[in-house]
Amino acid sequence: MQTNRKKRTLFVLILLAACLAGGCGGESLEDGEKKSITLLASQNWIKDIDRQLFQTFEEQTGIEVKLLLTPDDGYETLVGMCLSGGNSAVDIFMFPSGAMMETMGIGEIALDLSQEEWVGRLNPWALESVSCNGKVLGLNTWGEDYEGILYNRTFFDEHQLDVPDTWEGFLTLCDQIRRLGTTPLYENPNSSWHIVSWAYGLTPAMEREYPGFWEELNQNPQFGFADLACFAEGLRQFRQIFAAQENGVPKYYTDGGQDEDFKGSYRVLTEREAVMLFTYSAYAEELKEYGSRDEWGMFPVPLLDNQTALTNGGGMAKFINKHSRNIALCRRFFDFLAEQENLQAYYDARTDLVTAAFSDVKSACETEAAREILKRSGQMPCVMFTKEVAHLDPDLYQYMQGLIDGTCSVEELVRRCDRYREEMFGDGAE
Repeated sequence: MQTNRKKRTLFVLILLAACLAGGCGGESLEDGEKKSITLLASQNWIKDIDRQLFQTFEEQTGIEVKLLLTPDDGYETLVGMCLSGGNSAVDIFMFPSGAMMETMGIGEIALDLSQEEWVGRLNPWALESVSCNGKVLGLNTWGEDYEGILYNRTFFDEHQLDVPDTWEGFLTLCDQIRRLGTTPLYENPNSSWHIVSWAYGLTPAMEREYPGFWEELNQNPQFGFADLACFAEGLRQFRQIFAAQENGVPKYYTDGGQDEDFKGSYRVLTEREAVMLFTYSAYAEELKEYGSRDEWGMFPVPLLDNQTALTNGGGMAKFINKHSRNIALCRRFFDFLAEQENLQAYYDARTDLVTAAFSDVKSACETEAAREILKRSGQMPCVMFTKEVAHLDPDLYQYMQGLIDGTCSVEELVRRCDRYREEMFGDGAE
């Protein structure tokens, strides 16, 4: 685990050095010369439609958008290194919207955009998602989506399977599906991001046990995950399914032989090799585009008998580095992205988004999966705690993998997460 962390740090240093050597975010060029701005993002946050819009922007203005794309893990570290101490190496950076902005200090490095024209067109949830201490700090063109267990409703109807509302019911369901000759779940335990879904799936239980727990975690160094009994209890339930094997292979899930890009799930679910997946509701539309002819529904992840949906809190937003030497060009770029025509092109292409951040454009149709999980949810959806909690160990995904392969116990996972928090609070104190 330490080796992987060192590799990520080395990658960050190499990318940062290349950025600085290449003059990223340097002084704006004179008229007549090619102008450019740099945009730092995690590799899965930039879609084909983004690249198309960036190209159109360059054709219209002569301003090139240079992308600096990084692996998913280690992104927060890279943002801190590229933007600390008034560094102008990056002009624009992406970051999760929501409370995590404040806990990670985005307000100290992002430009105040409160007076921009497009701010007045943001939907209330989107405006809140990029606001911090009374200022609007980012441009959010993402959407708010819901997460839970996506299931093949057609398959369930064919075999008279019931949606569970308890963990024991979920285990029973998984055994029923296996007896039908199908694998219950798709999971990719080798990914650095998806396996963590099962950790943030515990958010509603944590909120029930300790209302406002994430604020306590962010403000109180003496309070940790060990103080939330449901965290360890829920992880034991996770391990109950994913560590189970039969004849040397996983008993309840298949990973389709894919890794970071997670694309194996499209084929596996479309071909009914598995019939459930922990994911976002818009994923049902992606399966249709892949070729699935089945109907897909969604229910809350039933860890600890949970019946509350999760929300992503608004997705990823774009921020302007207030120390950038190209602020005027960045503002122009944001104005371009917020033009109604460009927003509509964006949402027409982003069929994975079930809501729109702007009030004057139409998003992709809300999926039946989204409607179902909201109907089933016993209360308002909870924002996944990974969007809210500061000082979350970036190696959590490795610990989750360890729960599966037996190299890490639940108790050790909790200790490591709290130890990391203690180290980070200690660094902050210094």
